[in-house]
Amino acid sequence: MITLTYIFAAVLLLGLCIFVHELGHLLGGRMVGIKAKVFSLGYGRGFIKKKIGDTTYQITLIPLGGYCQFYGEDPSEAREGKGFEFLSAHPLKRIVTVVMGPLFNLFFGILIFFIMNFVGYSKETNRILIPSEMVQGGEYSAAYSAGLRTGDEIIAINGEEIKSFSDIQSKIFFSEGKALDITVRRNGETKTFSVTPKSESGEMRFSIGVIPYTEGITVTNVSEGGPAYAMGLKPGDIITHIDGKEVHFPSEFSEYIQKNFDRELTVSFLRGEDTRTITVRPAMTDIFAVAENPEKQITFMGDEIFKRNISKGLVRIDGKIIDKYEDFLSEVTKNSNRPLIIDVGKDRYKGVVSISSRAIIGVGIGVSFEMNHVKYGTVDALKLALIEPWEFIYMNIKGFAMLFSGEIGVRENLSGPIRIAKIAGDVLTERGFADFFLLMARISIILMFMNLLPIPAVDGSHILLYTLELVRGKPLSEAMLAKIQGFGIIFLIGLSIFVIVNDISMLPFVQNLFK
Repeated sequence: MITLTYIFAAVLLLGLCIFVHELGHLLGGRMVGIKAKVFSLGYGRGFIKKKIGDTTYQITLIPLGGYCQFYGEDPSEAREGKGFEFLSAHPLKRIVTVVMGPLFNLFFGILIFFIMNFVGYSKETNRILIPSEMVQGGEYSAAYSAGLRTGDEIIAINGEEIKSFSDIQSKIFFSEGKALDITVRRNGETKTFSVTPKSESGEMRFSIGVIPYTEGITVTNVSEGGPAYAMGLKPGDIITHIDGKEVHFPSEFSEYIQKNFDRELTVSFLRGEDTRTITVRPAMTDIFAVAENPEKQITFMGDEIFKRNISKGLVRIDGKIIDKYEDFLSEVTKNSNRPLIIDVGKDRYKGVVSISSRAIIGVGIGVSFEMNHVKYGTVDALKLALIEPWEFIYMNIKGFAMLFSGEIGVRENLSGPIRIAKIAGDVLTERGFADFFLLMARISIILMFMNLLPIPAVDGSHILLYTLELVRGKPLSEAMLAKIQGFGIIFLIGLSIFVIVNDISMLPFVQNLFK
């Protein structure tokens, strides 16, 4: 089901953004009298086709994007010199036709921003939380060192209004490490602090060591039969306190349970608008660590994996079927100094196995950021929809410059279709449709920006060449155009190979293979 969601997200996001781009070319050509030969929804052979006028419209089996093919656009094909042929048309008409593709991506992004601003959506709060590990032990965050504290609401940076955590991120990321005047609201008072961002990983990527404020930790699942299940805790509940102490991170909650496993604990949580409290006593469970080598280790909870499968006769150690959980413990303990082969159903694990005990209450937990719901009237929604794309374009221009200057790494910051597809799936499954459509708006604007770059074989280079032709009064020779196009194709193939290999190498399961 999750895989289908990721495929759906990738097809919808990339397909729609590319389709809108090609639609811009089609309508741009129509505006100036250049006729399209084929307009395709998707790539490959069309299985549904209909010719209307001079244009064949088709739908193909590969639904990612599409293309618009004009009459006379191939320099190598014979042309009749008619005005509706792309390369026979006046260069200004060609420029209009080409530039409308990127412009439609911009219009599409603005439209999505307008609709989302008008109907409303949730954004991560501008209230901050400083992680506990960054306020002790000498590893202080830049924000904490400057005087900011958990719960502060950042309302301005260098005099510019801040409404959400994304606003904070963009101001800090492009600060170039210069001190920022950060204005916060704390207990009804306004204070301003000078904060100097720190670079991360030796790159010019800056941070002040804060995250969005968390209401608590979200219960993602409850183990049937566990202590929390018995006391009525449910997925979706937000744990806010344990024994009266605020909790903001899963690690804080787990550490507290480990230190206080031998007594009953009072857990307060939110269920919708209601605040509830339960008393729960942690249970001890066996934790198995299978180490294939010092750098690669897989961890299991015995109660969740081995006990369940042993009862079904699905567990083997070195080929021997294990009938009882006690026998499993005995075999592992006796052979703690040598690698074992453990089969659990169809899965096989090889390595040295170690056993430890851990206190649990039987819940899966995650972070629950505080969210602000934003919604605007028609005028403000339109105004913001026009401002947000330009701010995003500026960020991309600056980010592109940082890539070329080496201030930020190419591998970590250049994404291709595979990583974009993964991001789309992550956003849809974890954040919902509102954030997914906002991501679509940003990707559409990125497509506009990338297509306007003067890279051979993309729209930007064609606009440059046709502008040059307009100024010179004559086109470049077909031999020169062929060389430029050939170079562009080779460049794009090389770039595509790089980003695809890079995307694959950045996928978690691929990275785990080399750990």
